[in-house]
Amino acid sequence: MRSILVTVDDTPSAIAARALAVALARQCGARVRGVTALDVSDLEGVEAVPMGGAQFGYERYRRRQELAKERRARVAQLPELFERSLAESGMQAACTTINADIRAGLLRIVETCDLVVTGRDTEFHLEPLEGVTPLVDHIIAKGSRPVVVCGPEWNERGPVVVAYDGSAPSAKALQIAALMGVLGTADVRIVSVSREAQAAAAAVERARSFLDAHGVMAEVEVIESTEHPADLLARRAAEMGARLLVMGAFGHRGLGDILFGSTTRRLFDRVPVPLFIYH
Repeated sequence: MRSILVTVDDTPSAIAARALAVALARQCGARVRGVTALDVSDLEGVEAVPMGGAQFGYERYRRRQELAKERRARVAQLPELFERSLAESGMQAACTTINADIRAGLLRIVETCDLVVTGRDTEFHLEPLEGVTPLVDHIIAKGSRPVVVCGPEWNERGPVVVAYDGSAPSAKALQIAALMGVLGTADVRIVSVSREAQAAAAAVERARSFLDAHGVMAEVEVIESTEHPADLLARRAAEMGARLLVMGAFGHRGLGDILFGSTTRRLFDRVPVPLFIYH
């Protein structure tokens, strides 16, 4: 891996994503690049005013204008703050600001890097939001690179957990993580959640064999359960103090069938560790 793109927002998740990107860059010898965007569309849209509410509507309009001005000023400062923060970490990094057609522009920048690291609430509105945002969904679904989605906290010293079910998507996710150097020198735990323990055990052994060929030693764990896979994966990742969860499996149908289904959403909302997703 040669380059990492990190989205630059002003939320706890975005700040954690920046720290994670720096750690991965050091681990892999990659360079870091930042991207932020000026988006005030949520503040400048036309708002319906009820009959007799002209004064109220005007006051709301003035307030939205003030908030838009504040956001513009804060976004203007983000590139310099990002670059200064990276310099304090011993790295030189530029930060690009997108001013129009944000989603399309972001995807074009994604093409220039190997990996995207983003806070899960990144929307470039500079405020914490609940769960993963539509913009992050867009990066994963439409982007051309693997994505690490980070919450407000991460553990730099924990193991890397690989969720694996033997499906083609899970095998591809594991391969790309290994080839990119994302696993690094961390302890690796391959975890499979299934109703059929025997098949799951065979699958994780194949995964362990693959990693062994790449010089990565891994432990395996098979959990036979009918409980929701997201809940079990979240609990195990938290119990292990994982630094990263590689999204190699999503329950009984595999990643490809339910990329943005219930398991994915529950994982985004519940897992207190960064998620490596390869679509």
